Amino acid sequence: MQGYKTHVQSGILLNANEASQNVNETVKQEIIDAISNLSLNRYPDTTCHQLHRLYAEVMNVPSSWILSGNGSDQMLGFLIQYYLQENKTLYTLSPDFSMYDYYVGLNHSKIEKYETNQNGSFDVEAFISNGKDKNVDMVLFSNPNNPTGHSITLWEMKKISEAFKDIPVIFDEAYMEFGKESAVCLLKEYPNVFVCRTLSKAYGLAGIRCGFMISSQVEKLNALFIPYALSSVTQTIASVVLRHADEYKDTIATIISERERMYQEVKEFKQLTMYPSNANFLFGRSEKKDLLLAMFKEKNITIRNYEDASFRITIGTKEENEMVLDVLRRFEYANSRKK
Repeated sequence: MQGYKTHVQSGILLNANEASQNVNETVKQEIIDAISNLSLNRYPDTTCHQLHRLYAEVMNVPSSWILSGNGSDQMLGFLIQYYLQENKTLYTLSPDFSMYDYYVGLNHSKIEKYETNQNGSFDVEAFISNGKDKNVDMVLFSNPNNPTGHSITLWEMKKISEAFKDIPVIFDEAYMEFGKESAVCLLKEYPNVFVCRTLSKAYGLAGIRCGFMISSQVEKLNALFIPYALSSVTQTIASVVLRHADEYKDTIATIISERERMYQEVKEFKQLTMYPSNANFLFGRSEKKDLLLAMFKEKNITIRNYEDASFRITIGTKEENEMVLDVLRRFEYANSRKK
Protein backbone atom coordinates (compact mmCIF):
# COMPACT_ATOMS: atom_id res chain seq x y z
CA MET A 1 0.00 0.00 0.00
CA GLN A 2 1.31 3.44 -0.95
CA GLY A 3 0.27 6.76 0.55
CA TYR A 4 -0.95 9.71 -1.48
CA LYS A 5 1.64 12.42 -2.01
CA THR A 6 0.23 15.88 -1.30
CA HIS A 7 1.23 18.97 -3.25
CA VAL A 8 3.90 21.60 -2.65
CA GLN A 9 2.40 24.73 -1.12
CA SER A 10 4.96 27.37 -2.08
CA GLY A 11 5.40 29.78 -4.96
CA ILE A 12 2.77 30.55 -7.59
CA LEU A 13 0.66 27.42 -7.15
CA LEU A 14 -0.25 25.87 -10.49
CA ASN A 15 0.25 22.26 -9.41
CA ALA A 16 -2.95 21.12 -7.66
CA ASN A 17 -5.67 22.35 -10.05
CA GLU A 18 -7.07 24.69 -7.41
CA ALA A 19 -8.91 27.87 -8.31
CA SER A 20 -6.41 30.71 -8.36
CA GLN A 21 -8.81 33.19 -6.77
CA ASN A 22 -10.65 33.09 -3.47
CA VAL A 23 -14.41 33.62 -3.16
CA ASN A 24 -15.35 37.26 -3.72
CA GLU A 25 -15.92 39.67 -0.85
CA THR A 26 -19.72 39.56 -1.10
CA VAL A 27 -19.84 35.78 -0.81
CA LYS A 28 -17.16 35.84 1.89
CA GLN A 29 -19.26 38.19 4.01
CA GLU A 30 -22.32 35.98 3.57
CA ILE A 31 -20.22 33.03 4.74
CA ILE A 32 -19.03 34.92 7.81
CA ASP A 33 -22.57 35.97 8.70
CA ALA A 34 -23.90 32.43 8.26
CA ILE A 35 -21.14 30.82 10.32
CA SER A 36 -21.64 33.32 13.15
CA ASN A 37 -25.14 31.89 13.68
CA LEU A 38 -24.07 28.25 13.94
CA SER A 39 -24.57 26.24 17.12
CA LEU A 40 -21.05 24.87 17.27
CA ASN A 41 -21.91 22.82 20.36
CA ARG A 42 -24.30 20.69 18.29
CA TYR A 43 -23.52 17.90 15.85
CA PRO A 44 -24.04 18.79 12.19
CA ASP A 45 -27.12 17.81 10.19
CA THR A 46 -26.11 14.32 9.11
CA THR A 47 -28.72 14.39 6.33
CA CYS A 48 -27.16 17.56 4.83
CA HIS A 49 -30.72 18.45 3.82
CA GLN A 50 -30.14 22.06 2.80
CA LEU A 51 -26.86 21.34 1.01
CA HIS A 52 -28.35 18.46 -0.97
CA ARG A 53 -31.38 20.51 -1.96
CA LEU A 54 -29.17 23.29 -3.32
CA TYR A 55 -26.83 20.94 -5.17
CA ALA A 56 -29.79 19.03 -6.61
CA GLU A 57 -30.99 22.29 -8.14
CA VAL A 58 -27.58 22.91 -9.69
CA MET A 59 -27.33 19.37 -11.09
CA ASN A 60 -31.04 19.02 -11.98
CA VAL A 61 -31.45 15.71 -10.17
CA PRO A 62 -33.61 14.61 -7.20
CA SER A 63 -32.02 15.54 -3.86
CA SER A 64 -32.56 11.91 -2.79
CA TRP A 65 -29.91 10.94 -5.36
CA ILE A 66 -27.18 12.95 -3.62
CA LEU A 67 -24.75 11.91 -0.89
CA SER A 68 -22.03 14.27 0.30
CA GLY A 69 -18.75 13.77 2.08
CA ASN A 70 -15.29 15.07 2.89
CA GLY A 71 -14.29 15.71 -0.72
CA SER A 72 -15.18 13.47 -3.65
CA ASP A 73 -12.22 11.33 -2.49
CA GLN A 74 -14.30 10.10 0.45
CA MET A 75 -17.17 9.19 -1.86
CA LEU A 76 -14.81 7.22 -4.12
CA GLY A 77 -13.25 5.48 -1.13
CA PHE A 78 -16.68 4.58 0.22
CA LEU A 79 -17.76 3.03 -3.09
CA ILE A 80 -14.55 1.01 -3.34
CA GLN A 81 -14.95 -0.19 0.23
CA TYR A 82 -18.62 -1.11 -0.32
CA TYR A 83 -18.29 -2.96 -3.63
CA LEU A 84 -14.75 -4.37 -3.65
CA GLN A 85 -14.61 -6.58 -0.58
CA GLU A 86 -13.24 -10.15 -0.80
CA ASN A 87 -10.30 -9.43 -3.11
CA LYS A 88 -12.38 -8.07 -5.99
CA THR A 89 -10.94 -6.05 -8.90
CA LEU A 90 -11.21 -2.37 -9.77
CA TYR A 91 -10.85 -1.50 -13.46
CA THR A 92 -9.41 1.91 -14.28
CA LEU A 93 -7.11 3.76 -16.66
CA SER A 94 -3.40 4.47 -16.66
CA PRO A 95 -2.60 7.22 -16.03
CA ASP A 96 -5.39 8.29 -13.68
CA PHE A 97 -5.99 9.69 -10.19
CA SER A 98 -3.60 7.92 -7.79
CA MET A 99 -6.08 7.90 -4.91
CA TYR A 100 -7.78 4.94 -6.60
CA ASP A 101 -4.65 2.89 -5.89
CA TYR A 102 -4.66 4.11 -2.29
CA TYR A 103 -8.23 3.02 -1.59
CA VAL A 104 -7.78 -0.31 -3.38
CA GLY A 105 -4.71 -0.99 -1.25
CA LEU A 106 -6.54 0.05 1.90
CA ASN A 107 -9.26 -2.50 1.15
CA HIS A 108 -6.87 -5.29 0.07
CA SER A 109 -8.55 -5.39 -3.34
CA LYS A 110 -6.96 -5.73 -6.78
CA ILE A 111 -6.60 -3.21 -9.58
CA GLU A 112 -6.51 -3.66 -13.33
CA LYS A 113 -5.31 -0.71 -15.42
CA TYR A 114 -5.92 -0.06 -19.10
CA GLU A 115 -3.09 1.89 -20.72
CA THR A 116 -4.22 5.00 -22.62
CA ASN A 117 -2.51 6.76 -25.50
CA GLN A 118 -0.15 9.60 -24.63
CA ASN A 119 -2.92 12.17 -25.04
CA GLY A 120 -5.22 10.19 -22.71
CA SER A 121 -7.45 8.76 -25.46
CA PHE A 122 -8.28 5.06 -25.64
CA ASP A 123 -10.27 2.60 -27.69
CA VAL A 124 -13.52 2.11 -25.78
CA GLU A 125 -14.31 -1.19 -27.50
CA ALA A 126 -10.89 -2.57 -26.55
CA PHE A 127 -11.31 -1.19 -23.02
CA ILE A 128 -14.61 -3.05 -22.65
CA SER A 129 -13.22 -6.26 -24.14
CA ASN A 130 -10.23 -6.25 -21.80
CA GLY A 131 -12.44 -5.60 -18.77
CA LYS A 132 -14.70 -8.48 -19.72
CA ASP A 133 -11.72 -10.80 -20.20
CA LYS A 134 -10.34 -9.85 -16.78
CA ASN A 135 -13.76 -10.30 -15.15
CA VAL A 136 -13.54 -6.99 -13.28
CA ASP A 137 -15.92 -6.06 -10.46
CA MET A 138 -16.04 -2.25 -10.73
CA VAL A 139 -15.23 0.34 -13.41
CA LEU A 140 -13.91 3.71 -12.22
CA PHE A 141 -12.02 6.44 -14.03
CA SER A 142 -11.85 10.22 -14.11
CA ASN A 143 -13.61 12.01 -16.96
CA PRO A 144 -12.15 14.48 -17.86
CA ASN A 145 -9.07 12.47 -17.06
CA ASN A 146 -6.58 13.57 -14.43
CA PRO A 147 -3.79 14.11 -15.46
CA THR A 148 -4.29 14.22 -19.26
CA GLY A 149 -7.50 16.29 -19.51
CA HIS A 150 -8.94 13.92 -22.12
CA SER A 151 -12.71 13.23 -22.12
CA ILE A 152 -14.76 10.47 -23.64
CA THR A 153 -18.11 11.26 -25.25
CA LEU A 154 -21.55 10.64 -23.80
CA TRP A 155 -22.04 7.90 -26.41
CA GLU A 156 -18.89 6.18 -25.17
CA MET A 157 -19.97 6.55 -21.54
CA LYS A 158 -23.29 4.93 -22.41
CA LYS A 159 -21.52 2.11 -24.21
CA ILE A 160 -19.41 1.39 -21.12
CA SER A 161 -22.42 1.64 -18.79
CA GLU A 162 -24.35 -0.83 -20.94
CA ALA A 163 -21.46 -3.26 -21.32
CA PHE A 164 -20.86 -3.39 -17.56
CA LYS A 165 -24.48 -2.99 -16.44
CA ASP A 166 -24.13 -5.80 -13.88
CA ILE A 167 -21.37 -4.04 -11.90
CA PRO A 168 -20.93 -0.46 -10.62
CA VAL A 169 -19.59 2.04 -13.16
CA ILE A 170 -18.27 5.25 -11.60
CA PHE A 171 -17.43 8.40 -13.52
CA ASP A 172 -15.21 10.69 -11.47
CA GLU A 173 -16.24 14.10 -12.83
CA ALA A 174 -14.13 16.38 -10.63
CA TYR A 175 -13.35 18.54 -13.68
CA MET A 176 -16.58 18.22 -15.64
CA GLU A 177 -17.56 21.87 -15.17
CA PHE A 178 -14.72 22.61 -17.61
CA GLY A 179 -15.70 19.74 -19.92
CA LYS A 180 -18.57 19.00 -22.28
CA GLU A 181 -20.69 15.89 -21.72
CA SER A 182 -21.58 14.55 -18.26
CA ALA A 183 -22.77 11.07 -17.31
CA VAL A 184 -25.44 12.56 -15.02
CA CYS A 185 -28.06 12.14 -17.76
CA LEU A 186 -27.40 8.36 -17.72
CA LEU A 187 -28.31 7.88 -14.06
CA LYS A 188 -32.02 7.31 -14.61
CA GLU A 189 -31.46 4.70 -17.31
CA TYR A 190 -28.53 2.94 -15.62
CA PRO A 191 -28.89 2.26 -11.88
CA ASN A 192 -25.37 0.81 -11.89
CA VAL A 193 -23.86 4.22 -12.74
CA PHE A 194 -22.47 6.67 -10.17
CA VAL A 195 -21.14 10.18 -10.77
CA CYS A 196 -18.77 11.84 -8.29
CA ARG A 197 -18.31 15.61 -8.20
CA THR A 198 -16.50 18.18 -6.06
CA LEU A 199 -16.67 21.84 -5.10
CA SER A 200 -12.86 22.01 -4.92
CA LYS A 201 -12.19 22.98 -8.54
CA ALA A 202 -14.79 25.08 -10.36
CA TYR A 203 -16.23 26.53 -7.14
CA GLY A 204 -12.87 27.27 -5.53
CA LEU A 205 -13.63 25.47 -2.25
CA ALA A 206 -10.68 23.08 -1.98
CA GLY A 207 -10.11 24.33 1.56
CA ILE A 208 -13.44 23.04 2.94
CA ARG A 209 -13.40 19.51 1.41
CA CYS A 210 -16.89 18.99 0.02
CA GLY A 211 -17.73 16.37 -2.60
CA PHE A 212 -20.77 14.51 -3.85
CA MET A 213 -21.92 11.13 -5.09
CA ILE A 214 -24.92 11.21 -7.44
CA SER A 215 -26.85 8.01 -8.15
CA SER A 216 -30.29 6.48 -7.99
CA GLN A 217 -28.74 4.01 -5.51
CA VAL A 218 -27.93 6.60 -2.85
CA GLU A 219 -30.91 5.72 -0.64
CA LYS A 220 -29.64 2.13 -0.39
CA LEU A 221 -26.08 3.19 0.41
CA ASN A 222 -26.86 6.14 2.67
CA ALA A 223 -27.53 4.01 5.76
CA LEU A 224 -23.97 2.60 5.57
CA PHE A 225 -22.18 5.91 5.07
CA ILE A 226 -20.24 7.45 7.95
CA PRO A 227 -22.46 9.79 10.03
CA TYR A 228 -21.57 13.48 10.39
CA ALA A 229 -19.12 13.29 7.47
CA LEU A 230 -19.49 17.00 6.78
CA SER A 231 -19.09 19.56 9.54
CA SER A 232 -21.66 22.30 10.07
CA VAL A 233 -19.06 24.81 8.89
CA THR A 234 -18.43 22.96 5.62
CA GLN A 235 -22.16 22.53 4.97
CA THR A 236 -22.78 26.21 5.64
CA ILE A 237 -19.99 27.50 3.41
CA ALA A 238 -20.91 25.14 0.58
CA SER A 239 -24.58 26.14 0.80
CA VAL A 240 -23.76 29.85 0.60
CA VAL A 241 -21.58 29.32 -2.47
CA LEU A 242 -24.15 27.11 -4.21
CA ARG A 243 -26.72 29.89 -3.88
CA HIS A 244 -24.37 31.85 -6.14
CA ALA A 245 -23.80 28.97 -8.59
CA ASP A 246 -24.94 30.97 -11.62
CA GLU A 247 -22.29 33.60 -10.88
CA TYR A 248 -19.55 31.01 -11.31
CA LYS A 249 -20.45 30.42 -14.95
CA ASP A 250 -18.45 33.46 -16.08
CA THR A 251 -15.44 32.34 -14.06
CA ILE A 252 -15.59 28.87 -15.56
CA ALA A 253 -15.94 30.33 -19.07
CA THR A 254 -12.87 32.50 -18.48
CA ILE A 255 -10.80 29.49 -17.38
CA ILE A 256 -11.87 27.55 -20.47
CA SER A 257 -11.04 30.54 -22.69
CA GLU A 258 -7.61 30.90 -21.09
CA ARG A 259 -6.96 27.18 -21.43
CA GLU A 260 -7.73 27.31 -25.16
CA ARG A 261 -5.66 30.47 -25.64
CA MET A 262 -2.65 28.85 -24.01
CA TYR A 263 -3.02 25.59 -25.90
CA GLN A 264 -3.31 27.34 -29.26
CA GLU A 265 -0.06 29.18 -28.62
CA VAL A 266 2.00 26.14 -27.59
CA LYS A 267 0.49 23.30 -29.61
CA GLU A 268 3.06 23.64 -32.43
CA PHE A 269 6.08 23.84 -30.13
CA LYS A 270 8.78 21.28 -30.98
CA GLN A 271 10.63 21.03 -27.66
CA LEU A 272 7.56 19.97 -25.72
CA THR A 273 4.20 18.40 -26.52
CA MET A 274 1.03 19.84 -25.03
CA TYR A 275 -2.29 18.04 -25.36
CA PRO A 276 -5.87 19.33 -25.76
CA SER A 277 -7.72 19.46 -22.44
CA ASN A 278 -11.27 19.47 -21.15
CA ALA A 279 -10.22 20.33 -17.59
CA ASN A 280 -8.73 23.36 -15.82
CA PHE A 281 -5.18 22.36 -16.66
CA LEU A 282 -2.87 21.47 -19.53
CA PHE A 283 -0.87 18.26 -19.68
CA GLY A 284 2.42 17.98 -21.50
CA ARG A 285 5.63 16.08 -22.07
CA SER A 286 9.22 17.02 -22.79
CA GLU A 287 12.45 15.06 -22.99
CA LYS A 288 14.10 18.12 -21.46
CA LYS A 289 11.65 18.40 -18.59
CA ASP A 290 14.35 18.98 -15.95
CA LEU A 291 15.41 22.16 -17.70
CA LEU A 292 11.78 23.26 -18.02
CA LEU A 293 11.16 22.68 -14.30
CA ALA A 294 14.26 24.67 -13.47
CA MET A 295 12.99 27.59 -15.55
CA PHE A 296 9.65 27.48 -13.75
CA LYS A 297 11.41 27.32 -10.39
CA GLU A 298 13.46 30.39 -11.31
CA LYS A 299 10.16 32.29 -11.72
CA ASN A 300 8.77 30.82 -8.48
CA ILE A 301 6.07 28.91 -10.40
CA THR A 302 5.13 25.48 -9.03
CA ILE A 303 3.67 22.96 -11.51
CA ARG A 304 2.92 19.26 -11.14
CA ASN A 305 5.84 16.99 -11.96
CA TYR A 306 5.44 13.28 -12.74
CA GLU A 307 8.03 10.51 -12.67
CA ASP A 308 8.23 10.18 -16.46
CA ALA A 309 8.69 13.00 -18.97
CA SER A 310 5.25 14.48 -18.24
CA PHE A 311 4.00 17.47 -16.29
CA ARG A 312 0.72 19.31 -15.66
CA ILE A 313 0.02 23.03 -15.40
CA THR A 314 -3.12 24.44 -13.75
CA ILE A 315 -4.85 27.28 -15.57
CA GLY A 316 -4.44 30.30 -13.29
CA THR A 317 -5.25 33.97 -13.55
CA LYS A 318 -4.50 35.76 -16.82
CA GLU A 319 -1.36 37.21 -15.27
CA GLU A 320 -0.19 33.81 -14.03
CA ASN A 321 -0.95 32.23 -17.39
CA GLU A 322 1.11 34.87 -19.17
CA MET A 323 4.03 34.09 -16.86
CA VAL A 324 3.67 30.40 -17.76
CA LEU A 325 3.58 31.19 -21.47
CA ASP A 326 6.68 33.36 -21.11
CA VAL A 327 8.57 30.41 -19.59
CA LEU A 328 7.33 28.04 -22.30
CA ARG A 329 8.28 30.48 -25.08
CA ARG A 330 11.77 30.95 -23.68
CA PHE A 331 12.17 27.19 -23.22
CA GLU A 332 11.14 26.55 -26.82
CA TYR A 333 13.39 29.29 -28.20
CA ALA A 334 16.46 28.33 -26.15
CA ASN A 335 16.29 24.64 -27.04
CA SER A 336 15.47 25.26 -30.70
CA ARG A 337 18.61 27.41 -31.04
CA LYS A 338 20.78 24.63 -29.58
CA LYS A 339 19.82 22.44 -32.54
